[in-house]
Amino acid sequence: MSRRHTLLVVDDEPDVVQSVQDLLRLDYRVLGATRAKEGLRILQEQEVHLVMTDQRMPEMTGVEFLGHVRGGHPEAIRLLFTGYADIKAVIDAINQGNVYRYITKPWDPDDLQIVIRQAAEQYDLLVERKRLLAELQEKNQELLRANEIKEAFIRVASHELRTPLTILYGLTQLALSTPGLVQPWLDWLRNSLKAGERLNRLVDQLTKMLLAGQFERPLEKRPTELAPLLKQAAQDVRPFVEQRKQELGVKLEADLGTVNIEAAKIRDSVEHLLLNAIKFTPDQGTISLSARRLRGGEGVRGRGGDESSAPPSPSRHLPGSNDDGGVEISISDSGVGIDPKHLPHVFEPFFTSFDVSRHSSGQFEFGRRGLGLGLSLVKAFVEMHGGRVEAKSEPGKGTTFTITLPADAAVT
Repeated sequence: MSRRHTLLVVDDEPDVVQSVQDLLRLDYRVLGATRAKEGLRILQEQEVHLVMTDQRMPEMTGVEFLGHVRGGHPEAIRLLFTGYADIKAVIDAINQGNVYRYITKPWDPDDLQIVIRQAAEQYDLLVERKRLLAELQEKNQELLRANEIKEAFIRVASHELRTPLTILYGLTQLALSTPGLVQPWLDWLRNSLKAGERLNRLVDQLTKMLLAGQFERPLEKRPTELAPLLKQAAQDVRPFVEQRKQELGVKLEADLGTVNIEAAKIRDSVEHLLLNAIKFTPDQGTISLSARRLRGGEGVRGRGGDESSAPPSPSRHLPGSNDDGGVEISISDSGVGIDPKHLPHVFEPFFTSFDVSRHSSGQFEFGRRGLGLGLSLVKAFVEMHGGRVEAKSEPGKGTTFTITLPADAAVT
């Protein structure tokens, strides 16, 4: 037993009390009383786990006594000695919850020990249940408090994001209204305004999702012309390319056609990979964006064991595997490259233990570091479409990220 339980025996016959004490004293701490009032006093003064009493006593019946015990010490396990003449009263008491078990007189010593042992085990179970319930209640309170903090944080973060966004949005509109504005400033400001509108929609969407606890939603896929989407992504990052005196080449097959995607997610994925290339390519380096349709058995599948590629998640079934069709989008750079030992981990959230492929939102300076969330988001967005994203790299010679979307995404 995990503890030495205390048993209180109440019987108006001292010999009965003594015999129980002699039988059980090695395994239990046995207290005795010959009157009901004395038993109640002991319960007030000491911790008692098990209470066993005779049914027929001069001051009150055993059932009445155990009723008092239940009211003042509900955790104590209650047992009753009784003769066959009192069985009906005892059964009624059991049904009312005042008595755990009854023991008929005369009792068998072995049977009595078994009943007491079962009662002690029942006590331990009730105590453990009480402890677990208290712990659960405490955890629930902590969760409620954490949820309150989360909601407060979301609202504060939303406000803090909207404040500078509103200022930037207003200043951009004001700048666009300035007379005599010339290229390329006009295009830059228009792109900034569009980016601000997109960011504002994202803040709205994320705030609603977080407050509602809905962290996933179905894709809003629509037929989308792929070439204009990729050209726009390249146009969005071109000011940063020019700032770094880099060269961005765009090579798109003429028959890319339409893809069934949520355009914003694929565009964000491509833009992030382009920004990543800009950040980890030295000044005057080269970056390329290309796209092609897959034909002749080319589909969303493995790369034949190329050890320089970051492996896909093996447990995920990708629709379109081994089918003809689909599209492939590649972003390559002449940058610093990725160490082979780090390459398998580039798509893991918060993986920033190396000097390349680190996310730093809105920054384009060489080697900027960040939280390491961007590539994991790219992977998530692409896989939501049933596709995959891979990385190939050689230190000092550059990196290529390839997004492959399955045949069912390429609808024309």
